[in-house]
Amino acid sequence: MKIAIFIEPSSKDLKSISKWKNLIKENFGDQTYLDHPAHSTLALFNLKKKIDKSFFEKFKNKISLLKKFNIIISKPNIFYNDPISKGDTLHYSIKTNKKLINLQMIILNLFKKIEKNILKDQVYDNSKFNKNYKKYGFPFVGKDWIPHFTIASIKSNTENKEKFIKKFLIDKILYKSFEVKFISIWLITSNTHKKIFEYHLK
Repeated sequence: MKIAIFIEPSSKDLKSISKWKNLIKENFGDQTYLDHPAHSTLALFNLKKKIDKSFFEKFKNKISLLKKFNIIISKPNIFYNDPISKGDTLHYSIKTNKKLINLQMIILNLFKKIEKNILKDQVYDNSKFNKNYKKYGFPFVGKDWIPHFTIASIKSNTENKEKFIKKFLIDKILYKSFEVKFISIWLITSNTHKKIFEYHLK
């Protein structure tokens, strides 16, 4: 089982993400991440034991002290040959800012206090990812993190795929900025995502 901390897109951005998810489904069938809820991952951990409820109370208290802030969706983008999905991952890039990095570091340091609950059994080719993973249980940290809203990862290698990607990359983003008002915590088992908490910023 995994536990993940997400930023969820605004309702306006969700429509655009859903549109592209539906188009991928129509053109390529089931693909990796296609049935996942729309989100940007702040942190993700493999669990080896259940987390006590008292931790989430402390987590809530810490997060509730943070102020809402804006993030900017910069452009449609793609991770070619994504090492995790083994496909080409379509996403909307999020411009990194200090408040976003600060939020991630607060979350990582909170979970570091219960690292006995977190499994760290993966190895990455990238030395920075390995270092982050050993320290936090999550490889993509700070400058080594590329914030984004995932759409899906396409493994099909067809001429249609290349045309589809080109069309996606020139898509116009109508709503570039939105306010992060809350973060959510999810339990993940295989491809099943269950939201267990939603914590609002002040």
